[in-house]
Amino acid sequence: MPVVATSEADDALLTLRRERRMTRTHAVLWALILATTVADILLTMVGLSAGFREGNVVLAAMLADFGLLGLWLVKFAAMVWLVAGWALLDDRNAAVFLALFATVTGAVVVSNALLVFG
Repeated sequence: MPVVATSEADDALLTLRRERRMTRTHAVLWALILATTVADILLTMVGLSAGFREGNVVLAAMLADFGLLGLWLVKFAAMVWLVAGWALLDDRNAAVFLALFATVTGAVVVSNALLVFG
């Protein structure tokens, strides 16, 4: 069997796990994401108990099939996806990824709050 020399760059392409450091920006964005996700879950539960329909079709299907467990499953899957993206991207792109997620989640929370309390 022939031996093929590989460079560090080739080895890096095969490595799925990288060393990830928590920058100050990432920490702020993670805190914002966790706070808005909790608010989203609570507002969704309040809205559903008040008789509102879920606007997200994926979440609505999960709620129909699994009840509140469906809500938790969707949120858990979103967090797994978010952690995976953060872990695999470089610092700059990870910050953009987290910021986009935080923006969308924040907008959903504002929309839900206006609907439930407005």
